[in-house]
Amino acid sequence: MNDHQPPLHAESKGAGQHVEGLVERAFHYRGDVTIRTIDDGSLTGYLFNRDARASEPFAQLFETETGREIRIPYRDITQVLFTGRDVAAASVKHFEAFQDRQDGPSQTGSRTHRKRTD
Repeated sequence: MNDHQPPLHAESKGAGQHVEGLVERAFHYRGDVTIRTIDDGSLTGYLFNRDARASEPFAQLFETETGREIRIPYRDITQVLFTGRDVAAASVKHFEAFQDRQDGPSQTGSRTHRKRTD
């Protein structure tokens, strides 16, 4: 996913394709998400896996506070909130700023990308 700024709040109005799409976006997001469930509960963590093709589709996340792995059936998901900072996107911005400082302004005004030499 190329978007570094997904919405802070994405709501599902029931199971099915909509939940699948929200979970897919949460999977590609590189920060914590909060998943609200049909029993009015919520779980916050890093969504690291999902399977929409399983006999019972599910999402898995590492809970932020405990680090434990939790499996949540899609049918139990009512909302997906993008609550944590996208750490990878922030890292990219920091790296680009570092490169700009190292390279200085180019004659064309655009950044030159260095090739990695191993």
